[in-house]
Formats: sequence, C-alpha cells, structure tokens
Amino acid sequence: MPVELPVRNHPVSTDMIPIVGSTAPSIIDSLPLSLVLLLASPYLAGRAATDAIKLAHRVYQDSRFSATLDMLGEDARSVEDCQAYVEHYKQLIGFIASKPVPCVKNIEQMTISLKPSMFAVAPPASGGGSDPKLDDAFDRIREVVDCAFKHNLGVTIEAEDHRWIDFHLETYFSLVNAGYSNVGTVMQTRLFRTASDIKRFDERMRVRLLIGIYNEPSDIAYTEKPIMKDLLVSYAGELLDRGTYVELATHDTECLESFFTKVAIPRKISPLRFETQFLLGVPRRKLQQSLVSGTYFELFEKQFNKLEQQYIQELTNSGILVRLYLPYGKDEIAAAYCKRRLKANPNLITFGIKNLLHIQ
Repeated sequence: MPVELPVRNHPVSTDMIPIVGSTAPSIIDSLPLSLVLLLASPYLAGRAATDAIKLAHRVYQDSRFSATLDMLGEDARSVEDCQAYVEHYKQLIGFIASKPVPCVKNIEQMTISLKPSMFAVAPPASGGGSDPKLDDAFDRIREVVDCAFKHNLGVTIEAEDHRWIDFHLETYFSLVNAGYSNVGTVMQTRLFRTASDIKRFDERMRVRLLIGIYNEPSDIAYTEKPIMKDLLVSYAGELLDRGTYVELATHDTECLESFFTKVAIPRKISPLRFETQFLLGVPRRKLQQSLVSGTYFELFEKQFNKLEQQYIQELTNSGILVRLYLPYGKDEIAAAYCKRRLKANPNLITFGIKNLLHIQ
C-alpha cells in the first residue's frame, strides 16, 4: 500500500522562456469548428467517458488492442475547474472498474492518462521557488492516482510543454517513492534535458516514450524529427537497461523496426517489458494486427543468428501488446486539441480523409 508521502521540493520551471511553440498564424487556426471536428473525428473516441469505454471494449474484442483513455482538457482556470477534473477522473475510474475489458492479463486492461495542467490554476512560475498552488495541484493528482490504485488501474501522467516538465516529473517520482506502483509518465525525446532526466528512472517505473507534439524553442529542444526518432530508439534501450517498462509511442514504421532490430532483438527483451502505442485513427491497423498476432516478426527471422532467431520465434508465438490512445471530450475542447495535433503533423489531415473514406 502507498506510504505517507515524503516532503517534496516545490519544483517550478527555472528557464526564462515565456512563449511556448510558434505564434505564427496557421491555416488550421482559421478552419471552422465543424470542419476541424470532421477531419479529426477518426482520432476522437467520443464526447463522453462512456463513449471511450465502449470503444475500448470494441477494439479489444475485435483486435485485442488495449487502450488508454484521456479526457481532453488542460490549463484549468479556477479551483472549481480543477476539482471538476478530479471528480470526472474518479468517475471514469469507477466506470472502468465496473466494466473492465475481459482480458486475461491485467497489463492489457484499460488505463487512464491525465495532464498536470488540468489540476493547477496557473502554470509554474519562472525563476524557481515554492508555489502553494502547485502543492494543491499535486494533491489533486495524488487523489486521482490513489483512487485508481485502489481499483488496480494504471495512470499515466502526461508531459506538456517545457514549463511543466519539472512539476510533472517531481510529481511522478514523489508518487512512485510513496509506493504508488500503478503510475507511469511520459518523456519527450525532442527536449535536450531528456538525456539526463531518463537517468532517474528505474525498475519501479513506466515510461511512454515519444517525440512530443509541442513546438519548443530551439535552444532547449531539437527541431529535426529524424534526430528525435533516433533518440526514441536510443532512449528506449537505455530505459530498458535500467529496468523501466517502456511504452514506445510512434507511428513511424522505420522507427519501430529500428527499435526491434537495434534494441529488442539483440538484447532479447521480454515482451512483458514493453509495448507499442498508437493514436486512435492513424491508419496502421495492418501493422498493429501483425504486432499483436506476432506475424510482424517473421520479417526478421533471416537477419539474425541462431540464438536471436529463437527469441524472434518467441515474439512470433506471443506477439506484443498494442495500446491505442483514446482521447475524448466536448466539441470546443476537442477542437483545440485537434488543431494542435493537425498543426504538429499535417499528415493527420490526409490520414483523416483516408479514414473517412475507409482507405487503409
């Protein structure tokens, strides 16, 4: 059971960069709400928690894909907003607990994801120092994590822009050190600091590793995606060496192949120590099905030596876990999320049209 929480430092961002991402106007910003939601509809699990849970059951029943459910929303404006998010997540946990996916392995069960800024009335201030508002935010996140812990349900604390990184990591490590074994977090390979941040992880921990979608300033982050993707593979290997459970979140087929050929297969990593994650709606169904069934690994059988081929055969027989990210929320909030996604990756527009036309 979780123990009494240790005294925390009060981490706030010490960098002095006030603007996050690009402020340049985009054609996507001018799109009407109805069009944004139409283009983005394949990537949304619905407007309510019950919609997302229903979809999670369907994708598991149809394809044995697992799911993590994320209520869209960030940057709470009031204490009332923060508490409403707490109550919504506790209700979501109750819904899942009352109607879990009928999986054999608990690791395949639905999980939930949340953003730290949903629980704070203001972002961390620049310059460091203590902030009682962040203490309150921590307590709200702990309340959700504790509720999920009691129902044996996984929670992932998501990464946001660079202003939040200290708070989100210190919150995560404090919860793990307090005994909450159900909590994981997210690391973004685009940030320079991630190279040192991942050295804090160990075998108690779980990381969703991704390149990230926030357009960060070039003096704190890489701007070239090929570098971010190479680091995705490199950091995955380092985290696995540290005993950390890795959730590799990428739609890039070459990046995924590189992970298996450079990390998983040479080191013979147990398929119980990692999983792959995909955003709902991105057309990767054939790939996802081949990962779950194990047929994906037949491609590698002739590329490796006999010992490695035995491991590949194990992957072929067992398959690996695929988890879909299922965001849901009301139209106005969902549209803001979708605009950010579309601006970060314009290919999602093409994917959306293909999905609407049922083209894989």
